Amino acid sequence: MAGRVSYHLKGTLLGACSCDWGCPCNFEAPPTRGFCEGGYVWHIKKGSYGKTPISGLNIAWVGRSPGPVHEGNITAVIYVDERATAEQRQALEDLLTKNQEAIPFGIFMSLTSNFLGVHYVPFEINLDGTESRVKIPGIYELQLTPIRNPVTGEVEPATLLKPKGFTSKQQELCSTSALRFTSQGLTFEHSGKYGEFSPFEYQAS
Repeated sequence: MAGRVSYHLKGTLLGACSCDWGCPCNFEAPPTRGFCEGGYVWHIKKGSYGKTPISGLNIAWVGRSPGPVHEGNITAVIYVDERATAEQRQALEDLLTKNQEAIPFGIFMSLTSNFLGVHYVPFEINLDGTESRVKIPGIYELQLTPIRNPVTGEVEPATLLKPKGFTSKQQELCSTSALRFTSQGLTFEHSGKYGEFSPFEYQAS
C-alpha cells in the first residue's frame, strides 16, 4: 500500500512482561531485571486499515529487549489471527511491519533488529478485565490475575492514567498467574510478574 494510509483501531489490549507489577517502562525507568521479555495482544473490536475492515481480529507482538526497550536491539515476532482473509492479511502486514507512521507498531519495528516474521495462528481469548486469558495453542499462554495485598490477601485495584501513552492511555494494572512463550528464536516464562488490561484506540486520517 503506497502513500499515507488512514486507519482506525479500537478495542482491548492485554500486556505482560518479565518486570515487577506496575512495569518500570510506565515511569521511564529501566526494566526490573535489566532486560525485558513479554508482549501485547490486541483484540480489535472495531477497525479498518485503508478501505479494509479488520474488526473482530486479534494480533500479538512478542519480544525480548536486552536492555531498556527504547534502546532497541529487540528480537520480536508478530502473530495474526488465522481467520483474516487474504486482503486483511495484506493490510495487517502493512500496518504492523511496513507503515512507520502507524503508532505503536511503527515504533516497535524501528526498535527491532531481529525480526522473526509474521505468523498466522488461532487465538483463544476470554476478555474479563484483570482476569482475562489469551492462548495461542502450543506457543503463547497468558492469564491475568489481580494484584493482591500481601497482608490481607484482598484484591488491590490500580489504574494508571498516561495521557502520553503510545500503547494505551489508561491501564488496569495487574499481575499474571501464567505467562509462557515458546517459539523458534525466542522462549521465556515469567508467571507472577507484570500484567495490564487496557482499552486502546489508534487512528490516523
